[in-house]
Amino acid sequence: MLSQRVRIVQAARLRENLIRDHGQDGAFPAPGLVRGLDLDLPGRKSEYLHAVAEAALDGHLDGDRLRALNPDDAVRSVQEVKGLGPFAAELVVIRGANAPDMIPHHEHRLDNEIVQQYGPGHTLADVSDAWRPFRTWAAVHLRTLREERTHEISGHTPA
Repeated sequence: MLSQRVRIVQAARLRENLIRDHGQDGAFPAPGLVRGLDLDLPGRKSEYLHAVAEAALDGHLDGDRLRALNPDDAVRSVQEVKGLGPFAAELVVIRGANAPDMIPHHEHRLDNEIVQQYGPGHTLADVSDAWRPFRTWAAVHLRTLREERTHEISGHTPA
């Protein structure tokens, strides 16, 4: 949600600042703390971050609850939270609920990395069945490879 409608480098900086100013031991601040923060964030991000905190505190984003649903239903459920669109909802289910075998369908950087690793004409749908039952981890690995090569999230210039 922090990365919506801003450059990825700017979103990473917003996240780092929130962790530095309000987190503990390098972790993002807990929902109870976020709910009470008066944040100066671009656009409606503060409103959305408060909505996510409320949803977490209400149990709507509970990992056990989300894992009990089929992945598509879990993503739809997360999208009920104000400010969480398809991309963010998939990340909540994949990362937050620790879904081990789910492929993000709204992750364009992953699509680009598939072409980089497998060649032109290959798509995520073409190659991801071979990764079962750990498609999440294969996707994470490919995104890590991409970041190591491009530094598009960190903003550091590749060597």
